[in-house]
Amino acid sequence: MNNQTKKIKFQIPHAYVIIFLLLIFVSLMTYVIPAGSYERYEDPATGTELVEPGTYQQTEASPVSPLEIPTMVVDSMTNNAELIFSIIIISGALEIILGTGMFHAFCNKLSKVCAGGKEKFFIPLIMLVFTILGLTQSTDKFIGFAPIGVMLALTLGYDAIVGIAMVLLGVGISFSAGPLHATTAVAQEIAGLPLYSGMGFRIVTTVILYIVTVFYTVRYAMRIKQDPTKSYLHGVTGILEFDPKDAEVSLCKRHYAILAIFIVGIAVLMYGCKTWNWGMAETSVLFIWLGIICGLVYGTGPSKICKLFIKGANASTGAALVVGLGAAVSLVLTSAGIIDTVVMNLSNLLNYMPLILKAPAMFLVNIVINFFIPSGNGQAAVVMPIMAPMSDVIGISRQNAVYCFKLGDGLCNYILPHASALMGFLGVTGVPYDKWMKFMWKLFCIWLAVGIVLSMIATVMNY
Repeated sequence: MNNQTKKIKFQIPHAYVIIFLLLIFVSLMTYVIPAGSYERYEDPATGTELVEPGTYQQTEASPVSPLEIPTMVVDSMTNNAELIFSIIIISGALEIILGTGMFHAFCNKLSKVCAGGKEKFFIPLIMLVFTILGLTQSTDKFIGFAPIGVMLALTLGYDAIVGIAMVLLGVGISFSAGPLHATTAVAQEIAGLPLYSGMGFRIVTTVILYIVTVFYTVRYAMRIKQDPTKSYLHGVTGILEFDPKDAEVSLCKRHYAILAIFIVGIAVLMYGCKTWNWGMAETSVLFIWLGIICGLVYGTGPSKICKLFIKGANASTGAALVVGLGAAVSLVLTSAGIIDTVVMNLSNLLNYMPLILKAPAMFLVNIVINFFIPSGNGQAAVVMPIMAPMSDVIGISRQNAVYCFKLGDGLCNYILPHASALMGFLGVTGVPYDKWMKFMWKLFCIWLAVGIVLSMIATVMNY
């Protein structure tokens, strides 16, 4: 008999299990938190439905039973069908492009160019590119880029977490600061401020978040470069595979043509999103065309193109469905009618804070609210009609209130287990949520500290 005591190692459950447990938790909350609502009206200028401050009243309780969760999940899948199918379609189209070997060939070239310690400069460069793209775009638009980021990271001797961070956090920091993002404009419109006013301080915030995030990511990347066993993904199976040895693909003229087509396609995507307000449906159409054109230019036959598309679509189905699953959390809270109660009570807490701490408290309150209302524009429509007039009373400028709202709305999207973009990135690449959080929790704490300090500075300078 072996007398040695074996340690039972706790394993974080699958992402679906985590979200189902979260759904059970919030459904039980609906029995505890009183239902209530504000009166709402439609803004004639924007057509947005806004909250009327001071009109909150309790309503009849309508808790959501845990037995209703499957129904909520199905309804959520239906409501988020466009995003779900977009992830599947984009992944299928990218598989066609990956099948040309274009990315493999250029990764091979990149690994040689970055040899001799130069690879650490690659992370700031790629993250800067996505930070610039994130000035006007949301993170869910870039889920299809997750496999590319992982390929580049693995080519340089890093892990998939670095690949995700370069893309997701690059877009995320500029999205969270929001110098040019549409959510900032919506919040400022509601607060009665000129659109995109106060941009300078938000750009400074973007730069600071970029520096902090790059330093943190490079430090982690260099550590696992020296010792791969220190990677949070060491020994983990099911991660998106890319053997750098497979990148020994010789560049040919067709690869240059495909790269040119891909770059033009991304440029069209950015222009369409900014100028024509493209959504996920239009993005999916563009990627279908990119996949077909790149495949044909490389000489891939129609049947092979279809097989590659199906392969990529199959691989992303689990990731796509987890987006709809996570969105069910918000649906449960909305159905129970407790969101306005949460917003009202959190807002009232600000009255008990000293002046210098009111803006940081507003920032932290918006982080909590973002758990209940993950949609940026939806959160703005509920929060800003309350926060804007309240800021007048508690001595905080409305510009600062919008600033705290946007930071709170953005920064926690990269830790929430029901955030669509995060779960999309993790699902497509196969990175477990718990492994991502091992990397992310310290950075998020740093972000919190930066947000608190900057919101205090904004108060002092009467931003």
